[in-house]
Amino acid sequence: MMSKRIRGPAAWAPVYVVSMGAAFADVHVLSHGNLRVEIETATNRHMHEFGPRFDRTAVVRSVTVDGVEFLGAWGLCDEFGLYGDGVLGYEDAAIGAPFVKIGVGTLLRDTDASYHFAHPYPVSGLFPVLLETAAQQLSVLQDSDPGLPQRYQYRKTYTVGADSMLTIAYHLTNSGEVPWTFEHYNHHWFRLGAVAPGPGYRVSSGFTLPEAETKFLLEPNALRLAAPLRAGEAAYYGSDLEDTTVSENAVALSVDGSTIVRYEGSFAPARFAVYASAEGFCPEIFKRSALQPGESASWSATYRFTAPESHRAGEH
Repeated sequence: MMSKRIRGPAAWAPVYVVSMGAAFADVHVLSHGNLRVEIETATNRHMHEFGPRFDRTAVVRSVTVDGVEFLGAWGLCDEFGLYGDGVLGYEDAAIGAPFVKIGVGTLLRDTDASYHFAHPYPVSGLFPVLLETAAQQLSVLQDSDPGLPQRYQYRKTYTVGADSMLTIAYHLTNSGEVPWTFEHYNHHWFRLGAVAPGPGYRVSSGFTLPEAETKFLLEPNALRLAAPLRAGEAAYYGSDLEDTTVSENAVALSVDGSTIVRYEGSFAPARFAVYASAEGFCPEIFKRSALQPGESASWSATYRFTAPESHRAGEH
């Protein structure tokens, strides 16, 4: 097994948006049969567009099967604390004081307002990333700043296997002095090649979808777009889930009647959301957990990709 350490910029002067691009990231390729997965590590590819919100330890930037692409421009990117649950120390931080964003580093609170994922908090420092590589597998590891009471150890492992399968396994430990909770999801920017999200895209779930205000057409276990999206338009659905079991944590995405991605999670989902724009059709499955000092949580997501015959033939 090989390992190396990649550090973010040291002793940063706080800035509102990191201006580095994906060229600063290392790219690793995992493959099995006709499946090819490209992963960027210690990447800042999302910083310019979204600010310091997404887990930068590793992002899947491309998944292809038989040469057919399954991801839009932003790939498969993780986020902890979308709505503040898991943004460690924010509520107690004074203006100008640091707080912790898991997978990113220390940010500075610069407003009295509650945490908001779209706010461009100044970056104080980025936590180092350690890599471990093995055959058909890549792991990223990260320890947070030892000087803060809210601390974590984080490991994320990508594995490819038969049947065009990608598994992402997560392990998160509260290595600090105080208990905390967290919410995690992967923002799945799925997009089948050049086929923009529209009425042909449909996501079905293993659980019943609660009623919620949305532009999507809502079926008991599925969502689809009623009409093509106009330029700059997006659609959203989101709802907490009650009493949903691990066995029900399954989602399938189809395009024009062909299932292209099957997802299964190893945890009971707490929330389900779908975001759609020209960049991607994004089903999002949320995990919530509470960790006492010294406690750990482990969970995983498995994806099976299938390229439609028409796309393999080069019709799109």
